[in-house]
Amino acid sequence: MYASDFGDLKVIPNRFQRERSAFIFDPEFAAVAYLRPVFTTDLAKTGDSTRKDLRVEYTLEMRNEGAFGVVADLNTSS
Repeated sequence: MYASDFGDLKVIPNRFQRERSAFIFDPEFAAVAYLRPVFTTDLAKTGDSTRKDLRVEYTLEMRNEGAFGVVADLNTSS
């Protein structure tokens, strides 16, 4: 956690991004949007096992694109 003029910031390492970039993400402006709700379907019974199929369709909803960004080409050498 880092307390700044813009509020509390949390730094989370991400092993898939470049070392010279920093992503800015405000979780208040992102949400999960369900395109199809969660539902289950019974599948064929085999012996004593009861099998079910679980389905859901969801996506990341960006409520304000101005709340996200990237700081690129940072100097990482000391």
